[in-house]
Amino acid sequence: MKYLKRFIVLLSVITATGCNKLDIAPVNILKDEDVFSTDAGVGAYMVPIYANLPIEDFRYNFAQGFNQFPPFPALGLFTAEMLQVDYVFRGSIESGSFGYWPYGDIRKINYLLKTLPANASNFSEAQANAYLGEAHFLRAYFYFDLVKRYGGVPIIKEPQDPFNSTQDELRVPRSSEEDVYKFVEEELNLAIELMPDVTPDKIVKGRANKNVALALKSRAMLYAGSIAKYGSIQLNGLLGIPATEATAYFQKAYDAAVALEGKYSLYRANADKYQNYVNLFLDENSTENIFIKDYKYPEMTHSWDALNAPKQFVSGYGSFVNPTLDYVELFGELPVNDANGFPRRFTQRIDLFANTEPRLRATVIFPGDTFRGEVIDVQRGIYPSYVNGDDASNNAALKTAGSTDVLYNGKRVVGLSGMGIGGSTGTGFFVRKYQNSNLAQADLALWRSDQAWIDIRYAEVLLNKAEAGVELGTSASLAKALEAMNDIRDRAGAPTLTSNQLTRDVVRIERRKELAFENHSWWDLRRWRTADQEFNNRIYKALFPYYVFDENRYIFKKDDEITKSRFTFQIRFYYEPIPGGEINKNPLLVQNPLY
Repeated sequence: MKYLKRFIVLLSVITATGCNKLDIAPVNILKDEDVFSTDAGVGAYMVPIYANLPIEDFRYNFAQGFNQFPPFPALGLFTAEMLQVDYVFRGSIESGSFGYWPYGDIRKINYLLKTLPANASNFSEAQANAYLGEAHFLRAYFYFDLVKRYGGVPIIKEPQDPFNSTQDELRVPRSSEEDVYKFVEEELNLAIELMPDVTPDKIVKGRANKNVALALKSRAMLYAGSIAKYGSIQLNGLLGIPATEATAYFQKAYDAAVALEGKYSLYRANADKYQNYVNLFLDENSTENIFIKDYKYPEMTHSWDALNAPKQFVSGYGSFVNPTLDYVELFGELPVNDANGFPRRFTQRIDLFANTEPRLRATVIFPGDTFRGEVIDVQRGIYPSYVNGDDASNNAALKTAGSTDVLYNGKRVVGLSGMGIGGSTGTGFFVRKYQNSNLAQADLALWRSDQAWIDIRYAEVLLNKAEAGVELGTSASLAKALEAMNDIRDRAGAPTLTSNQLTRDVVRIERRKELAFENHSWWDLRRWRTADQEFNNRIYKALFPYYVFDENRYIFKKDDEITKSRFTFQIRFYYEPIPGGEINKNPLLVQNPLY
């Protein structure tokens, strides 16, 4: 256990640096027996591999890669989940490829898998198998991230020797997308077989075990089933999976999720469903966490709180993630108008959200909600008076401002957190998920946050089971799917479903509601092949609160978000381009269509 604690500290330091400074020296300097003779040696070898896992967390930038700052643009920008504060880059989806090609890390894993068996006498059989299982898990993780981006990629199982090989020997062609998914499955099956089924008191945060491999298998096989059912075969089989394989992959995803029943449970530590959902992303002892990326101040930190706190709490940063009205209304239409179509009046802004699902309020900060002990002051402007049906006169009289210092009869025209001023929300909302309101306001600065990123949590596994169960459509799988959905919805404070309400679209929407701002929705829209239908010159929607001065009441209007950014998903974006530099080095790599 002492070694494991040291391992975690070392892993934290490595991940914080975002590079390979503590990678082992080249194998022609250190001998294999120096590295693979002790737990410490094998652990140190694995540290940079774990550190380089493609986990899309607080510091992921879709255009630049992992461990970046700022960690934006975020993938939610292209899912209608969110926009970004007005001065942050709003690049096109096309610019999202940063040339991810982690074959250096894969080579390290291949070398470990080749070399460790020859040194296995240094360890017990169980320990040697556990290390090999971890290596297979890590290799599966890297290949899954490659296949979900590019489709088929080269499968390399042996460590290549660049010093004693010809160019032709080093140039490996792309395998088919189907074969890569089969390889990911094989690797995860080996990991499941070799790694221990650890008890909760033996789990090492951020390190794989049998159950982590099962959870990743449920994710990867669900992707493969979706590609088979909703994708198409292209490039002579390099892209796509035969539709006849869809059911088999959905069954594998379903079985892996079922195998985790009783191993984890949804977080329910607090009877208050709102506070419970807030806490589940901050509680290190959550029963829901399966695989996390740990952070620890001051060695390894991020800036989630500083970047996302509403403007009234921060000066230089803040308000980066602006959830859209599109996302909020996945939970149901907000009743801003009366039966005649005129704005309803509210004494307090938060009154509009009186019947909101607790999970939504714990995910998104509303105008007028309380956060960090303050009412979140979001107001677009002031109407001196508002006459229903006389929009021209109302708009002519509307008072707006570019500063919070501007007053109208002693009343601030624009809220302390916007809207319409620099660095404030452009949609009317702020992200609540993952924010640590117990962090002192003085610490709302860069590199002061250390809450862990949950890469895989049990709610996702339940959603995988529900989706796969609906896709399979058997009485048994549908019953399990309904049970999983209602477990999630009950924890969220949402009404449970009946069997006749359980459809594929209901499951998909539940997934988008539950996993928002966790960088799942982008990949889901791609594997469902629905992104080109949802995003065609699309402008996201915002909610604008206004104060009616002579009534001392608030009204709300729905409209296009302030910047009117437009988003279009082209068919070619279902796959990223193979990095041009890699094609230059290896002409056997065939570029993806339309690039």
